[in-house]
Amino acid sequence: MAHRSGIPLTHLDMVCQSLRCLPPLEGLAIAESAVKTGLVQLPELREKFPAAREKALRALVARIRPQSGSIIETTARYLLEEVGLTVELQVKIPGMGHLDLLVDGLLGIETDGYAHHSSREAYREDRRRWNITVVRGVPTLRVTFEMLLSEPNEFVRMVQQALATYRTAQ
Repeated sequence: MAHRSGIPLTHLDMVCQSLRCLPPLEGLAIAESAVKTGLVQLPELREKFPAAREKALRALVARIRPQSGSIIETTARYLLEEVGLTVELQVKIPGMGHLDLLVDGLLGIETDGYAHHSSREAYREDRRRWNITVVRGVPTLRVTFEMLLSEPNEFVRMVQQALATYRTAQ
C-alpha cells in the first residue's frame, strides 16, 4: 500500500502509519524505537488513537516500553507476551548488571546481537555475566535475533519448556 502526501510527514505521522499498516510486531518495534530515541513522545502517540475503533492500536501503543534495550528485546518480549507470559525488562542482578528479560519472575533471557558481542572482551564479559545469573539462581537462555526472526515458535517453545523444567525443580 502506498501512502502519498503533498506535505512532509513528521516522525509521529510515520510511526502512526507504521502502527496502522504493518503487522503488530513490526509496528511496535518502530514505535518503541522512535519513543526510545526521543523522535516521538509517548503521550503524543497515545493521543493519536482516541477512537473506540482503534482499540487494537491503543493496546499496541500501551505495550511500548522505552526501557527496552533493543529491537531484539522488543521482539522476544512481544512473542512471549503473546502467549500469556509475564516479561520484565532490564532487571537488575547484583554483580551482573541488568538482565535483558525476566520471564514469569523465574527465567532470564539475554538477547544477543552479533554487533555488540563480536570482540574477545565482549565474549568474556558475556560469560562472566552469564555465570553470575547462574550463581544468583536465575537460569538464563541466550537467544539470537536470527532465532527470533526465523524460528519464533521454536523460541517460545524453548522458553515454555525451560519454565516448566525450573518450576518443577523449585
